[in-house]
Amino acid sequence: MSSGRYPFESSEAERQRLVAQGELVAPLTERLFARAGVAARMRVLDLGSGAGDVALIAAHIVGPQGSVLGVDRDPAQVAFAQRRAKDAGFTNVSFQAGDFREIELAREVDAIVGRLVLMYAPDPLDALKRALRHLRPGGVIALQESIVDYEAPVLIEPPDCLAARAGFRHAGVRPRMGLRLFGLMHDAGLEPSIEIETLLPLQQGPDGALFATLTSVVRSQLSAILASGVATEQVIDIDTLEQRMTDDAPASGVVGYFNLGHVGVWARKP
Repeated sequence: MSSGRYPFESSEAERQRLVAQGELVAPLTERLFARAGVAARMRVLDLGSGAGDVALIAAHIVGPQGSVLGVDRDPAQVAFAQRRAKDAGFTNVSFQAGDFREIELAREVDAIVGRLVLMYAPDPLDALKRALRHLRPGGVIALQESIVDYEAPVLIEPPDCLAARAGFRHAGVRPRMGLRLFGLMHDAGLEPSIEIETLLPLQQGPDGALFATLTSVVRSQLSAILASGVATEQVIDIDTLEQRMTDDAPASGVVGYFNLGHVGVWARKP
């Protein structure tokens, strides 16, 4: 069960990790929005916008006559996302610091989007219902959540290498939220599409980005790992972790993923 505490530290390294992760899953996000009906001229609310990746995808789709508001609890994330939008030349997207469950909007939006948000909510159904109050009748909601089971090892081959032993049971998030998303939308009074899509982008190591990705994930939630008691700082030895995974890898290499199996579900508000 999720404690509602976001386990990743707010840092420049974490923001760059989010940007890299966003690039990997962008194709599914774009496809999800297209199939859900996110379109030009729409007003869009992005839940838990983080580094701004999802908001920027939506801003590109809705065009200059549409608008996107990204909401995130971390002011540092908001400032980073604002800089990204400005540097990319977007004038139709803005970001606001706050909890999307509690914000008040002057008018309803045409679409709500979000990626990897409900998995961190103490009560995902309540969070979804509170977000839906901002959506106009007939408006669309399109969400992506992870299919990762945090009670199981990460999906890495070969299973006996150091990278595969990097378990994440400490993460304090709701496992397999992507598989629960359809039922969650139904319980919120929506009629989700029976078309459910998933994308599982795999990475490779040591020549590819897999070991760097795993190391960045561990680094960003190191405090949560240590607080959980799952491992000690000496055992993790974060500064040598990537090199140790490289040294441990077989000659044939390692293939796998972490937190990148995303399910997309969409629905319209009655």
